[in-house]
Amino acid sequence: MADLATERDIATIPKVELHVHLQGSITAATASVLARRHGEDPETALRLQNGGYPGHYTSFEGFLDTYLAANQFVRTPDDLELVASEFAWAQAAQHVIYSEVMFTAMICVRNGMEPSAMWAALRRGLAAAGTSTQVGLVVDAIRDFGRPEAEATLRIVEAADAPIVGLCLTGREGTVPTTEFVDFRAEARRLGLGFEVHAGEMGPPSSIVESLDILEADRIGHGVAAIHDLVLLDRLVREQVVLDVCPSSNVGTGLFPSLEAHPVAAFWRAGVNMTISSDDPPFFNTTLIDELSCVVRLAGLSRADLATLQQRAARAAFADDKIRDAMVAHVDAWLASA
Repeated sequence: MADLATERDIATIPKVELHVHLQGSITAATASVLARRHGEDPETALRLQNGGYPGHYTSFEGFLDTYLAANQFVRTPDDLELVASEFAWAQAAQHVIYSEVMFTAMICVRNGMEPSAMWAALRRGLAAAGTSTQVGLVVDAIRDFGRPEAEATLRIVEAADAPIVGLCLTGREGTVPTTEFVDFRAEARRLGLGFEVHAGEMGPPSSIVESLDILEADRIGHGVAAIHDLVLLDRLVREQVVLDVCPSSNVGTGLFPSLEAHPVAAFWRAGVNMTISSDDPPFFNTTLIDELSCVVRLAGLSRADLATLQQRAARAAFADDKIRDAMVAHVDAWLASA
């Protein structure tokens, strides 16, 4: 058996992250700055504990309350540029060469931001770290608000001047029938964008099946409910469906009692085509490096296995072929450098 990947391996490997929310990257410190900027007391407005986010929540709704409390203060293009620039620098510091960051544009619009100024602020912020990290936007619609939310999202995406590579359906599974979003999926295809669906997170295995059969998702966000349906798990392996797995997030919302109880190791052993991401890192007191360290420990990954995870992420990205091939080549070169 090969030796486990080391901390140095995890730190230095060129990384690709496909499931991280921009508005979920707002640190408690930055949220506090924004709250004060808009005349509010952070301690009362942000649901902080000892100056930080709880990390563990009594429910998914408890996490959403904290998430939305922070997001209420991203009200101006300058606010958004700050959030985006801090995200880019944090990714560069972890040697993340490429990220696909989910962005809920309608939150900013509802906060009063004009779309063209919003996209310009995003471009400036995401470019802050220069060429050390590259970012593609995956714009999501919150399924809880139904088809009108998806349609409004599409309108501002079509008019956007931004590096958008995909669309995504997020929110609480089961709140609106999956069939309501068939047009949203079709529009992603028309626009030449990838399409991801959050499914099998808080919802049942059938949510994953609907996302594949009704919406023909290119990737599934989370998908951990598949561990409870062996027929579905076999299908995911057979069809090599990409699952973007975020262990600490699932533990932090109470879906699993501990990282040891999370199915990530079982997925690896079964041959699931999974990628590893941090989801909403400061809200769960994690980073991508932390998530990879966790998976190395739980699944017993070697240096070559760690490279395989990054190669899978590169190949599953919604970027064009040239960018995907370059990312794979970066990982190959790292692996060969041992």
